[in-house]
Amino acid sequence: MRVWWRTAKTVILALLVAGSVVLSYALWSGNLQGGAEIGLTQTQTIPYSTSPSLTSAVQPYEIDVRAGDEYTVARPGSAPYAAWTGLLMGVRAERPQPVAAMPPGAQASVVFQFGIPLDAALGRSWLGDLATSVGSISCRAIVLNAGPGSTCTLVYEGTNAAGKPALIEATASLPASAVIRQASRDVVAQPYAAWTDFEGESLVPIHGRMTSYVYAFTQPSIMPLVQSFFVNPQALTRIQESKAVTIWTDGSRAVQVDRAALSLQYEDPNASTAPAHTEDYVAAIDFLHAHGGGPSDLIGFDLVGMLTVNLNGPSFSFAQYVDGYPILSNGADYNFQIDSGHVMEFDRPLWELTKPVQASSVPVLDEDGLAKALAKVTSAKTVSLSTFHVEPGYWPSIQGTKPGQIRLLPVDYVTNANGGVWVLNAETGQLVAGGLS
Repeated sequence: MRVWWRTAKTVILALLVAGSVVLSYALWSGNLQGGAEIGLTQTQTIPYSTSPSLTSAVQPYEIDVRAGDEYTVARPGSAPYAAWTGLLMGVRAERPQPVAAMPPGAQASVVFQFGIPLDAALGRSWLGDLATSVGSISCRAIVLNAGPGSTCTLVYEGTNAAGKPALIEATASLPASAVIRQASRDVVAQPYAAWTDFEGESLVPIHGRMTSYVYAFTQPSIMPLVQSFFVNPQALTRIQESKAVTIWTDGSRAVQVDRAALSLQYEDPNASTAPAHTEDYVAAIDFLHAHGGGPSDLIGFDLVGMLTVNLNGPSFSFAQYVDGYPILSNGADYNFQIDSGHVMEFDRPLWELTKPVQASSVPVLDEDGLAKALAKVTSAKTVSLSTFHVEPGYWPSIQGTKPGQIRLLPVDYVTNANGGVWVLNAETGQLVAGGLS
């Protein structure tokens, strides 16, 4: 009997030990659902990305072209955009000098708009030999003026060290006649209406068209991406906030993944290591490369240059572009909060466009149609477009689409000086979103 009892106890103990091992493994590998868990997970590395490149992320987000009283916009990826940027990068600018105002009398002008200020380092490919002198004014726009007369000039617009507007003019080795001919062809091919507003200037196409899309997208592998943010990814605590929202933390840094919103947020309020870069914009690009990378068509903006309203106030935001138009939703941006080279906060979408599965060309509102649409959504009899700033682009939505697909709706992103935001369907004028997005 005693032998039998000893055998039974041995079997029971063995079963208890085995059960303990299984439960311990489930706990430490993070497989139990709900609550907070300490997880000892297998490290999954993520390859270092080279997308987007620093060169592609520092380029004009649009080029505004004027010939006489006619306007157009050359957008990234288009033939006119390639022609104008090639012209700018090949021109020789000389004899820079400060000027008090934009010189009058130009028969044509081409304005290269940048989302971030070009300093001597970031702007070298665009500023050329003048990088040192022009970089001192944090240049945000380069204006190629043709005329008066047979010559061209380049005017660099920015702000000085005191934060006040500053202009530097230089001679350009280009015949004015060639610039005027090219600008005249461009404004005829796709005319735009232009008006002065509180932001500077708005431009919308006349009898224009955009493509409404449904795109397929891919998602990154979550755990390798999450682990890339931690020094010791083998020991993380997982907090299941809801069915869709999970937080991982090591007690200092934290990463939140929202599978419903397809978004990731990272916070490191205690960054103390020496920064790898003294240039914040370069630090943002390098950080993005180390944590999954992004689409090759991202273009960077700082808080001043951003095309959308973002109450979180990121230091830099990288916007996605489709057909030369920005996706005008903060949820589609790669946003950074940086302090002295340290990335304190970062958020990004968990989707990356691959190829369109549906595409249809639609007419978009012109100046008059936009004014009528704004009067309707603001409950006004009439509106003056000079009180509104308009950015054409796309609005993303996964509602009503199949899994792995996202709709890109042509929109007009409208703001006013009082902080109002209206996102209008660019085809119908109906309100897509309002308030601060």
